[in-house]
Amino acid sequence: MQLHIAHATINLHLPLSAIGGIEAFTELAAEPAAATTGPTPPAHGEYWAGQGGHYICTQPALLGLPARHLVFGAGEAEDLVFGPSVDVADARSQIDGRANTAALLAASRDHAAARWASEYQADGHSDFHLPSRMDLLMAYVCAPSLFKTSGWYWSSTQYSRDLAFVQGFEHGSSYWGDKGSERRVRACRWIHLDA
Repeated sequence: MQLHIAHATINLHLPLSAIGGIEAFTELAAEPAAATTGPTPPAHGEYWAGQGGHYICTQPALLGLPARHLVFGAGEAEDLVFGPSVDVADARSQIDGRANTAALLAASRDHAAARWASEYQADGHSDFHLPSRMDLLMAYVCAPSLFKTSGWYWSSTQYSRDLAFVQGFEHGSSYWGDKGSERRVRACRWIHLDA
């Protein structure tokens, strides 16, 4: 079994003895990760000069999305509603915040949180979007100190015409919040590993 962590691969060998019960040992050997052609990120939570914000983590290729670095802008909006009570069928992805944001804005410019995130700019980058449910969860796991612990943050992942996913950073709680409630908003962007 291999465990990939940032820029290292750890091999875990767990042999089982066929005689006399179970005997297990673990051997850890760091190996360099496969080379990528993308830029090398800083440590989790550090500002990534020239990339528009703080490096959160590197997400693997998953469900049709390529492997990518996740960066959250440093700016934040407060007291924004998600948007109108409308069910936008193409804004339900748990992992693709970019597609969710595009679908919300195509449905109506009244989606305040998505509009604010899509208009965010930093370090010459203007390819920001409202984070998906997974983006916010990874931000809580990898760099929670970058976020305020009071209140909740909107994601681009909606559940229904009235509810969308929100993430808290005090205890890591999350739930489906009412789209008419005012919440915090942060914008994020991706850097594809083959960029």
